[in-house]
Amino acid sequence: MSGSKPYLETLERSAGRTDATIQWARFLGETFGTTGALNCLRYYETLGWISSLVREQMVSYLRGLSLGEIHNKRYDEPTSLEYPLESLSGTLFSAHAQSLEYIATIRGDDLEEHVMIARMADRRVERRIDEDDESDDPDEMVSIIRDGPSTY
Repeated sequence: MSGSKPYLETLERSAGRTDATIQWARFLGETFGTTGALNCLRYYETLGWISSLVREQMVSYLRGLSLGEIHNKRYDEPTSLEYPLESLSGTLFSAHAQSLEYIATIRGDDLEEHVMIARMADRRVERRIDEDDESDDPDEMVSIIRDGPSTY
């Protein structure tokens, strides 16, 4: 990972964030089992989603889960996601997208805002590409050759 900070550096101890942390630990345990949850946390650390401190803190939460809260479903069962991640529902990435949603909640961040900004940027790029494709019109190419390129 580059020298950038992890997205979630620590687990804040506030009512809403502690609740989200416990829910995330349960989700990881139910979805991946103990070993799988530990592997996911290490993977999220590698991606820069969480710090090593958060990974260690989450390991403590996972150790506190009961047997009934560990591996109740299979990892590859589809996870139903809500907006803004609903397009990932049913994919192999859906469980990790759900984790990212928990991470954003714990951080106190609005994931919906980030997704909306990314979608707007994507649309801008698509529009530019479409505009560039339209400028490949042969008549325009002839005028560029005849008159020279315009300077804006």
